[in-house]
Amino acid sequence: MRKPGGFGFLIALAALIIVLMLSMKAWKSAFPAAAQALKPGSSQGIPDHGDREAADALRSGKLPDMKDMGQRTDTHIQKVKEAAKDQD
Repeated sequence: MRKPGGFGFLIALAALIIVLMLSMKAWKSAFPAAAQALKPGSSQGIPDHGDREAADALRSGKLPDMKDMGQRTDTHIQKVKEAAKDQD
């Protein structure tokens, strides 16, 4: 029976080191943005997408109830329909 060679182990170890170095580089580049997004009141955490009230509520940790969200959705749909009607 043959013993496992040391060359294969060295190649696997080198590959592991390269993967760890690349993941560490990616982590360091993403960490400042992630730290900014986690700050309370940060604008980078949740984009507004036109509904600033909902985004502010999410940032503050107080989620609106379903009735409020439904009313805002209906209002938004109406605004979109009015804007589309003016384009025709």
